[in-house]
Amino acid sequence: MTLGIRPAVLAGDSLYWTITGNWRAVLEFDLNRLSLAVIHLPLDKFAYCELWNITVMPAEGGGLGLLLVSDLTAQLWNRDTDCDGVASWVLRRTIELGELLSLNSEERQFVMIIGFAQYNNAVFLQTDISLFMVQLDSLQFKKFPEPYMGRCCHPFESIYAAGI
Repeated sequence: MTLGIRPAVLAGDSLYWTITGNWRAVLEFDLNRLSLAVIHLPLDKFAYCELWNITVMPAEGGGLGLLLVSDLTAQLWNRDTDCDGVASWVLRRTIELGELLSLNSEERQFVMIIGFAQYNNAVFLQTDISLFMVQLDSLQFKKFPEPYMGRCCHPFESIYAAGI
C-alpha cells in the first residue's frame, strides 16, 4: 500500500489522499483529532476504475468527494452520512467528456486525471492528443496548445488577502 502521486486535498477539517495498491481506499488525516483513518471504496461502485483515474476532492458543501473518469465519462461522488451515522457514496453528477471536449468517440480515447486544482475546482485531463483543464462548476474548459506527457501535475494556486 502506498499513497497516490497526487497531493493531499483539504475537505472540511481533514486531509485526504488516494491509496494505491491491491485495493481502493482513501486515507484521511483529521486535523482536529490528529488521527488517521482508512476509508475503503465499495467495490460495487469503484471496482472497474483505474487508480490513475480517481482523485479525492472536496464535495459540494464540504466533506469528501471523489472524481472518477472512465472512458469518456466523469463521475462526481459525495460521501454522505445518513441520520444513523452510516456513510455511503452517492453519485452527484455525470459529465460526458467526449461531448464537452469534442473528442471523437469513434476512436478509442485515453483519458487520465493528472491533476486537480482544489480552490478553482478544476481537473487536468490528459488525452491521447492534448491536455485539458475542465472547471467542474461551470464546465468551461481550456485546451492547452502543447501536449503534456507527464503522469501528474501539481497546479499552483495562491490566495491573496488584500491589505488594509
